[in-house]
Amino acid sequence: MLKILVLFFSLIFSSYAYEGFGWDIDPSTKNKVVAKVGDTEITEMEVQRMMKILLPMNFYHRSLTEDKLKEIREKAIQNLIYRELLYYEAKKKGLKVSKKEIDDLIDQLIKQYKSKENLEKLLKQTGLTINDFKKELEKRLLVDKLIKKYATVNLTEKDLKEYYEKNKDKFKEPSSLKVRYIYIKVDPSDPKGRIKAREKAEKAYKEINEGKDFGDVAYRYSEDLSRIKGGDIGYVHKGRFPKQIEDEIYKLEVGQVSKIIETDTGLHIIKVEAKRPPRLVPYEEIKDKLKKELTQSMQEKKFNQLIEDAKKSLKVEIYEDKKES
Repeated sequence: MLKILVLFFSLIFSSYAYEGFGWDIDPSTKNKVVAKVGDTEITEMEVQRMMKILLPMNFYHRSLTEDKLKEIREKAIQNLIYRELLYYEAKKKGLKVSKKEIDDLIDQLIKQYKSKENLEKLLKQTGLTINDFKKELEKRLLVDKLIKKYATVNLTEKDLKEYYEKNKDKFKEPSSLKVRYIYIKVDPSDPKGRIKAREKAEKAYKEINEGKDFGDVAYRYSEDLSRIKGGDIGYVHKGRFPKQIEDEIYKLEVGQVSKIIETDTGLHIIKVEAKRPPRLVPYEEIKDKLKKELTQSMQEKKFNQLIEDAKKSLKVEIYEDKKES
């Protein structure tokens, strides 16, 4: 939820927010109401604009599938609903945006597009006048202020250490193996796919038995992404591989290589490089990941609370799906 809004806010002033996909939005879509938040109507025109912003850049020269377009449309509608809910909440909390803040942003955009006329032309393609856009900017700025004031989390080292000490059970790891991995895929479309995979696996296995470096063999033969690191996939716990494979590799000593293990999907060769007993992950090892995950979790919780608070006062209706929330 939070990521969608952050994406919207970060793109709204970029050149990609209103150009790049060649969409001239039909002015008649301004009259079709897609959703309603309180007394505020969300129109098809707004949804089309938001879809344009949310479209990932990797689809710039590619056609979109119907499913992908549907997904982007749903995100666009939800994003606009969140914006109206948060805009209401920002006003309720007394947050304000000055005329100067909006005018300064318009001036920045005029400089970016070389003239006011160029900016107006670009906005017109998406069904906006300068005044319309100023209203959108006011909402954007107010919501931005709301999130920064009420949904921003800045965890200190002390906060992280206290959380770690109180939740040590969460940081316990079972025993694990450090392994290198070779995977040869069986092509299900080839009647001789399994035979060919077996031959390839046996060549790799022969080289390993002849003393060739496992990492080099993995790089040349493996079809797993780990091949670029010589098959190194680090420490793995039980559950990482199918039971059929784990029954074999947990019998191995450090330095030993498994036999060729055949499964429905392919053939596997694994070398055990180290064993680690159950442990409590040290704070220093986990703190960066912990800070990122805890910050995100707390931000989302605060963000969700803002949404829920607004929903207590505003009814949300989505007409095209005949849903209410």
